Amino acid sequence: MITRSQLKWIFLSLVALRLIVGFHFFTEGKNKIEQGDWSAAPFFAAAKGPMAPFFHSLLPDWSYRETLCVVPAKPAGDKKNNPVVKRDQAPAASNAPKFEIDPYRTFGQWDIFLENVLVGYRLKQSEIADRIASMDREIKRLDSEIDAAHASDDASLEKDLTRQRAQRIAVKDRLAKADPLVDLLEILKRRRDQLNDYLFFPTHRDEILKSVEDENRLAGFVRDGENRSSSGQDVESLRSQIDSIRSEIQSVRGKHAVEIQGIWNGLEEEMNSYGLQLSSPLETGESLRRQVSLPKPFEIKPTTQLYWINTIVPYFDLTVGILLLLGLFSRITSLAAACFLLGIIVTQPLWVPGHDPKIIWNLVEFGALLVMAATVAGRFGGLDYFLHRFFGKSEEEPETTSSP
Repeated sequence: MITRSQLKWIFLSLVALRLIVGFHFFTEGKNKIEQGDWSAAPFFAAAKGPMAPFFHSLLPDWSYRETLCVVPAKPAGDKKNNPVVKRDQAPAASNAPKFEIDPYRTFGQWDIFLENVLVGYRLKQSEIADRIASMDREIKRLDSEIDAAHASDDASLEKDLTRQRAQRIAVKDRLAKADPLVDLLEILKRRRDQLNDYLFFPTHRDEILKSVEDENRLAGFVRDGENRSSSGQDVESLRSQIDSIRSEIQSVRGKHAVEIQGIWNGLEEEMNSYGLQLSSPLETGESLRRQVSLPKPFEIKPTTQLYWINTIVPYFDLTVGILLLLGLFSRITSLAAACFLLGIIVTQPLWVPGHDPKIIWNLVEFGALLVMAATVAGRFGGLDYFLHRFFGKSEEEPETTSSP
């Protein structure tokens, strides 16, 4: 039998557990919302274990292959035209590389960016002609206003109008002398040559391709270790070797990615600078003062799934925290929060060597949420007590059946 004193301590323990977990979720959600740019990307990037490939797939250009312009190698020839291999002759092992460097995707993005610059800064020939005609009309209007100011002996007004006229003429001359398409194509060609020179420099090319081959070998190595009955990853020396290879791969890719990022940034800045030179704040103009962005594969721009995760999670945490603090809908809230924590736990399974030690606290809170769901903790000092009292059927009341 449970004594009255024990019931009191059970009541207080469940209330304290609900308030502590609720406060934690509330503060996590509040901090994420106040941060503004919170992202789940670092959690997914650090994922380990069997679910790691799925979480990595949610990140843009996780392996830097798009940034480094690495693509599967094209076959040397059409295999359909090759002679049929004899039945008693095994095909020779192919030493052809599995990957190659080809920046065609990068150049495609740059071509789209050039078109966006032409549109964003109104640099099409027809638009430039319209802007020059508009400048001519502005100059004629200012001429008449200058004459009127001169006739009225208003020296300050005449001086201001003359300054505006000179600015319009400067803008008109700048537009008339420019050939935006030719100039932008020259910038684009120079940056393409710069990227090609970097990527196909023998040392750079070999290091990049070797890092991709090492990644594939490492993936197979890790899978083999995980599939053994006594996992090789549990051996300290083997785990150290795997970590060393991973670190070396990231170091090589990071070094080259930084250089390539500089080329992308240089192209974006140079084309925007050119567009701004042909734009004038005197023209209609927030669109002319807004720089055109170049989407880069190395920027942490969320995929569709990651975007929704980043958008929903802060408000999910905040909502769970508020509901648990109020003790409202505590069972469904606790189950939803437990599922959320389970998603975090599988990014760093405890049985995978090298997991984040802090993941154990998520496991503890996961257990606490299951306890609250099982006991409907909101009925202990929460609003669920009133919902159950007024809208729920009393569990103590047995059903009565009418006897014939």
